Amino acid sequence: MERLESTSFALSPEEATLYRALSARANYLAQDRPDIAFSTKELCREFAIPNKDSYQKLKRVCRYLIGLPRLVYVYGWQSLPDAIDVFTDTDFAGDKISRRSTSGGTVMFGAHNIRHWATTQTTLSLSSGEAELHGIGKGIQHALGLRSLFKDMGMDIKLRVHSDATAAIGIARRRGLGKLRHLDTEDLWIQSKIRSKDIQLLKVLGAINPADVLTKYIDAKTLAAALKTMGLEREEGRPESAPAAAQ
Repeated sequence: MERLESTSFALSPEEATLYRALSARANYLAQDRPDIAFSTKELCREFAIPNKDSYQKLKRVCRYLIGLPRLVYVYGWQSLPDAIDVFTDTDFAGDKISRRSTSGGTVMFGAHNIRHWATTQTTLSLSSGEAELHGIGKGIQHALGLRSLFKDMGMDIKLRVHSDATAAIGIARRRGLGKLRHLDTEDLWIQSKIRSKDIQLLKVLGAINPADVLTKYIDAKTLAAALKTMGLEREEGRPESAPAAAQ
């Protein structure tokens, strides 16, 4: 109902075209910017009928990028890690209209960030435990894909998945769904991976989970702490390696 009412504030065709163009460019930047991954995902979800509220969200992202134009990945020297650490988080029913949840995660190889994602879940979860279980499954998928890549390079890497969802961890560690009939049986493969010790599932405190910034809007202090954990630093000015602007 809220979405139907908001259509009365729809943008003009010219404004809608500009909105889609700028949002698409921001979404392109988000491939290397975990700090705007969730915001740009939300912008792109409103491509069909952008409205005045959508435009305000876009303006906030643009202002943020003006204030923080450069975010640098710092890959310092480190001993070769023996495992990939995947941090996952889920915002249960975060979309107030569709009630869909968002899964987010980041992959750390030692102190180095090598991947991140923020995606809207395709199914409607009936509980936070179900939504978090889907988020853990998404993280395991990324972990398995990266392990295959490492094997191609002759490296045998362990996999550790971290989540702050106690209920979802409990479901993943058990055998079968029991009385949880509303869960998809397709999630049972997660239990198989955990039970076989192919993947280690660990509990992480929500306050220090860097994936938190990939599932919801957060305050500046929380964002700064998460970026530091992911090895990202703010830089000023134009990088010396960047090509000169055309005159």
